[in-house]
Amino acid sequence: MQVRRARIEEIRPLAEAYRDESSQNTAPSDPPQPAGGIFWIAEEADGGEPLGYAGGTLRPGGLTIGPVYVRPAARRRGIGVQLLREVQRWAARTRIPVVEVSVAVDNDEGRAFLEARGYVPRRILFSPTPEARPDAPGAGADTR
Repeated sequence: MQVRRARIEEIRPLAEAYRDESSQNTAPSDPPQPAGGIFWIAEEADGGEPLGYAGGTLRPGGLTIGPVYVRPAARRRGIGVQLLREVQRWAARTRIPVVEVSVAVDNDEGRAFLEARGYVPRRILFSPTPEARPDAPGAGADTR
């Protein structure tokens, strides 16, 4: 198995699988192909079958990793660990000071995976529900 930087078209089938799988979750997930994202792909040795991918978004002062996705049949083989490790190496080589990983609040398996590797929650991000969006019926009404 090898992990390398990838072009968006190389990860597209994996991104579609991620989107299909994450659509079953109640909490919002990371976009499968973040705008302006950078990508890594895990594949069988010598350019074989794609097994998983990681996406990252550069922002002022750091890198946000997400999603990290491994095909269900390839899980529990250390592929997610290798993807994270390669992204972290790249960030260190390019002197990116902060690396964060985004995970959906209801993704217990993903949170446990990250916590087992020394990641700790540092902040909580909120996003509006469909009912709370500005264009929703009744939006803006003060209910206090």
